[in-house]
Amino acid sequence: MSNKRNEQRDLALKQLVANFEEQLSQQKTPFLSQEQFEDLLGYYFDRDDFDLTLHAADLAIEQHAYTPEFYKWKALIHKINLQEREAFAALEKLAIYAPNDEECQMLRLEIYVHFGKTTEAKELLDVLYARVEGRKKKSLLFFFQGLVLLQEGDVTGSWHALLKAIKLDPNQEPALDEALNAGEFDHLRGGLGEKLRNVLDKNPFNHLVWYYLGMWYDDYGNDFKAMDAFANARSLNQKEARYELDYADKLFDLNRHEAALAAYQAYFELPGAETTYETYMRVGRSYQMLDHFDLAKEAYFRAAEADPQMYDCFQHLGECFAAEGKWGMAAHNYGRAVELPGHTAECFLGLGLCLSAQNEAEPAEIAYQKAIAADARYSDAIVSFAIFLVDNGREGEGLDLMQSKLKEYEDANLLYGMVAVCLVANKRSQALEYLNEALASYREDQDMLLEWYPDLRNDHEINAIFELYKS
Repeated sequence: MSNKRNEQRDLALKQLVANFEEQLSQQKTPFLSQEQFEDLLGYYFDRDDFDLTLHAADLAIEQHAYTPEFYKWKALIHKINLQEREAFAALEKLAIYAPNDEECQMLRLEIYVHFGKTTEAKELLDVLYARVEGRKKKSLLFFFQGLVLLQEGDVTGSWHALLKAIKLDPNQEPALDEALNAGEFDHLRGGLGEKLRNVLDKNPFNHLVWYYLGMWYDDYGNDFKAMDAFANARSLNQKEARYELDYADKLFDLNRHEAALAAYQAYFELPGAETTYETYMRVGRSYQMLDHFDLAKEAYFRAAEADPQMYDCFQHLGECFAAEGKWGMAAHNYGRAVELPGHTAECFLGLGLCLSAQNEAEPAEIAYQKAIAADARYSDAIVSFAIFLVDNGREGEGLDLMQSKLKEYEDANLLYGMVAVCLVANKRSQALEYLNEALASYREDQDMLLEWYPDLRNDHEINAIFELYKS
């Protein structure tokens, strides 16, 4: 029965909104009851449509001038819109019709704090501390006190006020958010985790505190504890989309891609889930790491739809098509990537490799050169270009490139790459000299050579040298 009533209410609200907007479009004035205006105000406010919220509040006041609730809405929206004079004008009207209403006084306090009226806010705080009862309301007062103290530069006093607010009401999210995120508390925030754990010792079923503890762990680089805290939050409240998303993101960060994909799927099924570029990219990357390239591409295409100006979705599409041997499609997507702002040398390298695979030597060479121009010490691009030159009968140029770069700098990738280039150029004795040099300096990175030249896995002489350096 309750579901049926909810459906009927939703239908009635949709009809009310449609009629209201139709009358406005015809420049007619809708005449509505107080209850209908309250429904409209809540509807538009929940959708962040503050212009229509304010318009509905003005109409409501015209038709129901003695109802304090509508002045509250008007003051609140003016506060959000940073319209100080209008906000205080609405408060003055509110004071006429509800002079002693506690909720109205709380709203006045909120607006004082919002516009930095610290003197007025402190005077009202003194009045409210004497009148207000209940832990939740006291918590809200300490929260506002913390903001006032912060505005006055008393960071330590502000911090302790926020901690009191959290202790009185651990579900008071504005205080939790301020304590976790305000930059002024960077030197004090290290102790927040203990305070949150103390709250959970008393009530381990508080999903909001578990969530904030997870974010605190995440800020301090404790990934596994962050994951566990997010897991506890989502298990205690399975309808909160942000819990599921942060849990999925943390699984992704820890390379637990199958579990991350299951969590992302659960997230997308929740009300309030947002189909953002970042989330689709993480979904795509998870599928890509599991070699599910079709599903990865589908996610990357959705990411591109969400923000077509981001280069990396096209870069990863290129990687997926390349892994499938679809060089033309891979080159097309790498080509799109290099046309977009922020692209990296890696995109040009991917384009060069795909063009090489299609025997398009001239554009491939240009792509390799652009990769190296973008990053003069990008060893992957340097070695790939050198091998390309050798493969195309320009052995001397390839070897000269490697030798000149080794004079500029040295890393494991470049040195093992030199071994590979020598082998491709059929200069085995020179390759073995470089191999001994590479193993002497970078033995733990020897697999880099096999990445450049996989056939060496069956080369007995090379394997014997590897074994010699193990001892």
